[in-house]
Amino acid sequence: MTDIRKLDGPVKFNLDFDEAMERVAQTSPEEVNTLANAPADSGSIDALIDRFEGAGTDAANGDKMWLARELQTLLGYTKWDKFEAVVERAQVACANAGHHVSDHFKEVFPQTGKNPKGGRPARDFKLDRYACYLIAQNASSSMKPVAFAQTYFAIQTRRQEIADRDGLDFDTLSENQKRLYLRHQVVAENKRLASAAKAAGVKTGQDFGKFQNRGYQGLYGGRGADDIKDYKDLPKKANILDHMGSTELAANLFRITQTEEKLRSNKIQGKERACDAHFEVGHKVRQTMLELSGILPENLPVAEDVKKIARQERKQQRMRAVEPQQRIEQPLNAPSKSAPLEIDLTKDLWKYTLLVLSVQPGGEMKTSDMIEALPDYIALSEEHLAANESRKDSKFSQIVRNLKSHKASKSNFIYQGYAQDIRGGFKITHKGMDFVREYFEA
Repeated sequence: MTDIRKLDGPVKFNLDFDEAMERVAQTSPEEVNTLANAPADSGSIDALIDRFEGAGTDAANGDKMWLARELQTLLGYTKWDKFEAVVERAQVACANAGHHVSDHFKEVFPQTGKNPKGGRPARDFKLDRYACYLIAQNASSSMKPVAFAQTYFAIQTRRQEIADRDGLDFDTLSENQKRLYLRHQVVAENKRLASAAKAAGVKTGQDFGKFQNRGYQGLYGGRGADDIKDYKDLPKKANILDHMGSTELAANLFRITQTEEKLRSNKIQGKERACDAHFEVGHKVRQTMLELSGILPENLPVAEDVKKIARQERKQQRMRAVEPQQRIEQPLNAPSKSAPLEIDLTKDLWKYTLLVLSVQPGGEMKTSDMIEALPDYIALSEEHLAANESRKDSKFSQIVRNLKSHKASKSNFIYQGYAQDIRGGFKITHKGMDFVREYFEA
């Protein structure tokens, strides 16, 4: 085995972690479902996803592990010695990032006895997603499977990084929540970009305005900030970033972070060279969007002013501070103990289950407590309250329990992401909270 400490060659990182924000924001649950149900040929992205996930085995932490020799085949490498060199470069990158290599790359010898082809048992590695990501980044991007894997593992790794750092599951956020999150990220990263630009020689406010415009021109096909406003029919005083949807914001976030990295890592000096670098990065992001979705940023829909969304979010935060019992009686559409509503239990019980969950500490509740609480707010017939002949509980309680037991059904509110199945009960999700606020709002 080559000593990884002696490998001092360049380690390639063709994709930054932050690119995943763009890719995640470009993918809606509806698009994923459409792709999952569509037939896929062996060379399509859908088929490659299936092959990557199918090659992994479940790990104790709930994620997956891959064997290096299987990943070798998936990435299109025919010879182990060449792929092993890629693995070793990835190990260097892992160590340089401050991680313990053995936490992500576990050396194994799966065969017992001698190798059937002669010699020692075949050497292999068990890899987690982060190791697969590093391997993909250090492999040859000219190979189509590698180019795909670089994107794929970047998405998965970035999702986990966000969840670990911010306690945030990006997939569960509503569009407005994604916009708020990304807009805050753009503000923070623009400060870092300004610092890098200043170090490169962009000193004055006028110079910085030109520098910013060059980035927009690269991303928006030659259009500067004022041209983008005209194209999107925005007021002259509007901030174009405040009217971007999550996809467009994430593309701009990628432009910003990658330009900042380019200025610093390449030690670029001179305002003209800095402007050219910003244009080049913006242009590359534009090409990536065209290749991935066929949609260019100037043609993405104009969104509601994010400042208005922020005000609504602050209002909802104040609302969440109201006492739970008071909150459940406030919405005009909501049930109350004084006037329980008659509903279609088959079609609408899940909506009122979400309403009750929305005012619970942590948004969760045991099933038995839910069965006891719901009759205070919805009217039940004697038939529903009657005990089942073959059960000790009532027909109504069985309907509530079915909300959990039927969670694999596509029409179920857990399957659709409005709630989670937790041990002994339910927990409302961000999507469920959004539904409650919209459905029961006066």
